Amino acid sequence: MKVVASLLLFLATSSTSTAIRLYFNDDSNSASLQNSSYPSHNIFISNGATLQLTNGASITAPASVDDGESAIRIDDASFIGVNGTITGGANFGGIGVTISSSRDGRQTANASFGAGMAVYGGDAARKETTQGGDAVQVIQSGSRATFDGGTIVAGRGCSQEVCGVSNNGNAIKVVMGEVIVKGGMFDGDFYNLQGSIQIYGCVAIDDEKKDEDGRMRIKGVLSDGSSIDVAYVGEEEQLEIVYDESVCPPAVAAPTIDTSGVEFDSFGKNSFMLSVLVSIAASLAMG
Repeated sequence: MKVVASLLLFLATSSTSTAIRLYFNDDSNSASLQNSSYPSHNIFISNGATLQLTNGASITAPASVDDGESAIRIDDASFIGVNGTITGGANFGGIGVTISSSRDGRQTANASFGAGMAVYGGDAARKETTQGGDAVQVIQSGSRATFDGGTIVAGRGCSQEVCGVSNNGNAIKVVMGEVIVKGGMFDGDFYNLQGSIQIYGCVAIDDEKKDEDGRMRIKGVLSDGSSIDVAYVGEEEQLEIVYDESVCPPAVAAPTIDTSGVEFDSFGKNSFMLSVLVSIAASLAMG
C-alpha cells in the first residue's frame, strides 16, 4: 500500500487480511500523513520520531482487538495533529490515541491536537464487549497530551438493552502523565488516576452540584472560546484550573427603564413595579 509521507520513517509495513500496521521510528526527521484515508490501520510512532497528521487525513483502527487497541500509539515519540480524523476500532471499543513513554524516563512522549482534529473512541458491540473505547489516553509518567482545539468523543458503550447510555468510554483518560486542555469540544468524561490535568479558561469545578453518579463536573469556557461541561473522575488536587477571565461571557445587566415625567398614584406605582419585576425576570431567563 502506498503511504503519503514527506519522509518514509517507518521501519516496516506489515499487514494481515484484516489490518495494516505502519511503523515510524526514525528520530532524525519528521513525517506526515495527509490527503488520504487509512482504513483498518494501526499507526506506531516510536524512538523519537515525529509524525504530523494534516490535510484531512483519516485513520481508522481495525475492528479486532487482535490487531491492536489503538489507531495511533505514540511511544517515546511525538505526534502533531493539525487536521484529520482518528477513530478507535469499532465493535470492541478500541482506543483512538495512546501516549506512553519509557519507564526509565530517558525519553518523553508528546501529542498535540489542533482545531482541525477529531478523535473518536471505538464503539462497543454486544457480541464483542459492552465497554466503549477512550478517545485519548495517557498512560506513563513523562507523557503529555495538549489540546488546543478539536473534537474529542468517547466511544459508546452497550448494555443488554441499548447502546450509548452506559459503559461509555472516556474523552480523556490519564493513568499517569500530563494533559493540558486549552481548547476543544469534549463529549465524554475526564478520568484521572495518578496523573495531572490542567485546564485553561473561564472554568470552575462544580463539586456541589454533582451528576447522578456523584461525580463533580468541570464547567465554563476554554481559552479558545469553546464551552466545556464534562464529568471529572479523580482526585480534585490532581486537577488544576488556570483561570482566564478574558474569555468569560459578559454578565447580563438588568434592563434600565426611564420613568421621567411619569406620575403614579398608589395603584399605578404598584402595577408599574410589578411590570418592572416581570421585565427583569424575562430578561434573566433569556440571558
